[in-house]
Amino acid sequence: MKKILFSLLIAVSVLLTSCLKENHSVCFKNNYTQVMYSVTAGNAKIGTVENGKVSNYYAINSGNFSISGMSSSGQNLSGSGSVSGRGTHKWTITLSSAGTLSISKDK
Repeated sequence: MKKILFSLLIAVSVLLTSCLKENHSVCFKNNYTQVMYSVTAGNAKIGTVENGKVSNYYAINSGNFSISGMSSSGQNLSGSGSVSGRGTHKWTITLSSAGTLSISKDK
């Protein structure tokens, strides 16, 4: 009986601990007309994203972050975003065809 209670206590502790952690990842969706190079979002080094494509997900620290990169014609990409929330969350940073940036939480 003590072993069962102990096992149950450990399982509940692990579950609660994992829910309190913040685990965020971002991907980059490029709807712009050009390839984007050296894309970064905070500590996430996304790299090259072809136009019309979506990158893989990369881990990112919670809080505010800067977004940067460069288009194939040499235009600088510059912006900022923020991610927060306990638990595991995935986010998409979208570069529109007009060149504007937005960030949304994936479902």
